[in-house]
Amino acid sequence: MKKWRVINIGIPLFFEALQYQDCEAVQIDWRTPVRRSGRLEELLERINAKGIREKADMANEEAVNCIIGSDPAWIDILPAGDVVEGLSDYTIVHSGPPISYEDMVMLHQRGLVSACLFEGWAKNEEEAVKLIRSGKLKIMSALDTNTVGAGTGIITKSVAMIVIEDRRTGIRAATFPAEGPYQGGFCGWGLYSPEIAENLRFMREELFPVLRKMLQEYGPIPIKPILAESMQMGDENHTRQTAADLLFEHQVLPKLIKIDIPKEKLLQVINYIVDTPRFFHCFGQGASRSAMLSAVGCKYSTMVTAVCGNGVTFGIKVAGLGNEWFTAQAPMMKGRYTSSKYTIKDQLPWIGDSCVVECAGMGGIAAAASPIVCSLRGLKAKDAVNLTREMEKICISHNPNFPIPNMDFDFLPVGIDIRKVIETGTAPEIHGGMFNYEGGLIGAGSARVPMECFEKAMETYVKRYGGDCEPI
Repeated sequence: MKKWRVINIGIPLFFEALQYQDCEAVQIDWRTPVRRSGRLEELLERINAKGIREKADMANEEAVNCIIGSDPAWIDILPAGDVVEGLSDYTIVHSGPPISYEDMVMLHQRGLVSACLFEGWAKNEEEAVKLIRSGKLKIMSALDTNTVGAGTGIITKSVAMIVIEDRRTGIRAATFPAEGPYQGGFCGWGLYSPEIAENLRFMREELFPVLRKMLQEYGPIPIKPILAESMQMGDENHTRQTAADLLFEHQVLPKLIKIDIPKEKLLQVINYIVDTPRFFHCFGQGASRSAMLSAVGCKYSTMVTAVCGNGVTFGIKVAGLGNEWFTAQAPMMKGRYTSSKYTIKDQLPWIGDSCVVECAGMGGIAAAASPIVCSLRGLKAKDAVNLTREMEKICISHNPNFPIPNMDFDFLPVGIDIRKVIETGTAPEIHGGMFNYEGGLIGAGSARVPMECFEKAMETYVKRYGGDCEPI
């Protein structure tokens, strides 16, 4: 019987099936050519023209090394008013690109009302809405400051914040911690009740002074070693922090036990850490944000420094374009719901800033590190690896801090490049939680950053730097 020899073009699934049947086969990686408008083709020519291309490449090497060489450490816990830039009295921070109160989704509107009640700026909801509409309140996007607004991202001056410092640059970022039994609670879900408010005060006044004392006696806790080891243990450090939580506890609990505090108070703090799911999530976000801040303003760089949504619009920022936003309609997520009663009709478009970790090479970029997260979407382990390999094509470099077993210990890609996104027609994969219109998590999954964001960013980049290149 004649033995077949096959050339497979495109989908690798068929190639793998042929190999399984011991058929001699060759795989050719081919994709349908990317279709771009004449204007995009012109922009790509200009951005890749002699002069600007070399400057962008050099700037990107500098920018991506802000991530690779970062040295994040947990150094303190402080009130948000003391550590978040521009967060004074009568100021509220929210997630996603800037948006007015009238245009916000209900979760954000409710979060602003909750903030007014929590800070005592209003006695009831009616007073709070009147105050918000009066213009007296300053409303800020979290990623216009040095913080991260996961979920609804509601932050006011009295919220106690985890402070992460990139010891390479001295730049500090702050993130709000998980709220124990209320999980997302006030900051992440924009919820308010006397019990939630009391829990925040209990955290600030009873639990966190103990953790501050631990840091003062034993010094900062490095974050990168925990991230690196957990990525080899099944976490991608966006949707999943199971290993990171255990590694973090291994670092923190022995130090807590050694400090001189009453046993009852010690047990309260230990229970808070151990019983709170995904406790380490905020530390990974803080580490990512401090690294991104180090890259902001890196002239000529085409590296993405922020991605986030507010339930209405989705936006990105680019290192060489400073703090300018490039927005599009917020995408819907695909994933698995926590109950069969939920459908896409119950789901809110993307809301939250936690995909700052994708900018740092984690989450969706690191799908190969955590096939269990991809299984939430019905994918297999090889699909997770293929996703990360796809992300390689739009990234600037690889991070030697993150070798991944499922990739034969190859390093994870890092540094999303707007040029490569446009050239390949491949948008970044981002992981996250799916929110109900009425609040609360109803599942987990992923989405792709809208291509329109990158097209707008490229247009602005060429206008700003295009004069530095030779004419096309």
